[in-house]
Amino acid sequence: MTRMFADRTPVFRCFGRPFGGVGVFISVLMLAAAWLTPAHAIQIPSDNEQDVLVRTALMTFNDANMTGNYAVLLAKASRQFQTQITADKLASAFEPFRANELFFESVVDAHRDASEKPMIDSEGALVLVGVFKTDDMQVKYRLRFVQNGKMWKLLGINVDARKL
Repeated sequence: MTRMFADRTPVFRCFGRPFGGVGVFISVLMLAAAWLTPAHAIQIPSDNEQDVLVRTALMTFNDANMTGNYAVLLAKASRQFQTQITADKLASAFEPFRANELFFESVVDAHRDASEKPMIDSEGALVLVGVFKTDDMQVKYRLRFVQNGKMWKLLGINVDARKL
């Protein structure tokens, strides 16, 4: 009896692997489809919601620059962003903001001008581009957000801050 079971085990393994691989492949495809919702299915948030997204992201970014601690910025970002970068890499990338003391907490409550129409790009990300300007500083931004669950989370950040 033991011999017979041992003889059949390789047969099951041989047939099990291709089907197991297909199952894993299908699971990965389903996960990818769920993660990247088609652009046509995503609604652009209202102007007020966009304003909150921009101001919150920039204030969190500014706080990280002021303290040198990028852990909160990373924790509030999307899962996709978190898998691509570390807090140490963020600190290194944004070191010029700290070195030049480009802190803009007063700018973020100024009037925001959207320099491009909000859009959902080909990857399903919400793209918000604009500028804040005061008498002594200008902050241009290009932010990308993606939905994780039903929440918009930061996917990409590009900020140019200049003292005037």
